[in-house]
Amino acid sequence: MVKNVADSEKKEFRRIKELEENIYSCVAVGDCRNALKGPYSKPIIEISCPNRENGPGFESYFARGRFSIARALLEGKIEPTEELAEIVYHCTLCGSCHEVCNNCVNPDMEINARTNIGEHTDIWEDLRADLVDAGVAPLPRHKEIFEFQKKEHNPYNGKHEDRLNWLSKDSKFLKPGGEYLFFVGCTATYRLNSMSLDFLSVIEKSDVDLTILKDEWCCGSINFRTGVEELGKETAIHNFNLFKDSGIKKIVTNCAGCYRTLKIDYPKRINEWDFEVLHSIELINNIIKEGRLTIKKKLSKKITYHDPCHLGRHVEVYDAPREVIKEICPDNFVELRRNRGNSYCCGAGGGVKSGYPEFALDTSIERIKEAEETGAEILSTTCPFCLENLQEAAEKIKSKIIVLDLLELVKDLI
Repeated sequence: MVKNVADSEKKEFRRIKELEENIYSCVAVGDCRNALKGPYSKPIIEISCPNRENGPGFESYFARGRFSIARALLEGKIEPTEELAEIVYHCTLCGSCHEVCNNCVNPDMEINARTNIGEHTDIWEDLRADLVDAGVAPLPRHKEIFEFQKKEHNPYNGKHEDRLNWLSKDSKFLKPGGEYLFFVGCTATYRLNSMSLDFLSVIEKSDVDLTILKDEWCCGSINFRTGVEELGKETAIHNFNLFKDSGIKKIVTNCAGCYRTLKIDYPKRINEWDFEVLHSIELINNIIKEGRLTIKKKLSKKITYHDPCHLGRHVEVYDAPREVIKEICPDNFVELRRNRGNSYCCGAGGGVKSGYPEFALDTSIERIKEAEETGAEILSTTCPFCLENLQEAAEKIKSKIIVLDLLELVKDLI
């Protein structure tokens, strides 16, 4: 049943009102659906938005359509409804629309729309938060997840007291005062703790000193992405106080979502934030260069790499994973057709995996097929969400390509 909000109850959409100038800067070119790539003498049209290839296909599901929705809400032409929220939440927040906006590489455009719009994903997240305030969001599945999160501080139906069951109780990583705090995250705790164990196995071969905190909560990424601001802030404040009390100033995490949240979302909301944040692949790359970790063997199989949206487009970490790959596989690395800033989303972000699992899987299948085109035997990545979704997609279509976390390969070669 669609819930309409009466005028007397309607919220003010304060967040998108603050971004009104940005929202009206969209000039409706439409690159957010199909983006023009390559030289103008020989253009290539590439799909940039997962909704174009695997979603419903209607205009409202693309960035240009969402700008129209935001303007219509600001002008009072439409009411916030649960049906409208379902459309707005059918987006992985991958940021590809920002990357290709207004054909920004065109040398004839002195000022492009992207400059005036700013970060597209910020607008989509604020739009979702305003819909939450209006009482029509988030999605029903997200509400279930958040009710559990309030009790156990994770979205995976796992007991908080069990979050470190995969780690030995006398592990040296549980002692205080390490060089880095290892923020494990929820996915690499309750779903893919092998990623955490692989990372710790690599660290044990170096002189890096890590500490893991027992009372870590979910980073809050899923809250910020779906517009549930208050729960996200509560989580962020808890973790910040935990970090501060630990006395550690450097944080490393395996999860691209946690990394983006600690790197971008926490500093926006916590004035005292002064921690250095690294993704695990950045740390591994650094200590290889510094001679603190040695790669003893080389990978002979052909390998390609999928850029996670939160690690790549959102924070622009592109070189570190490729430099690590060159260390372990100097001669057999091949890029995917869509890579770096133009990487195609795996489909698991922005609350889509839980809200629209079929869409998430279809998007990931598209990425697996693209990986197969390279002739690579291994598709590597550096994000637990990407890893899980791509592995599920490869299994679904019975692909021969093996999907692995990059650190698993490093572990086996040191």
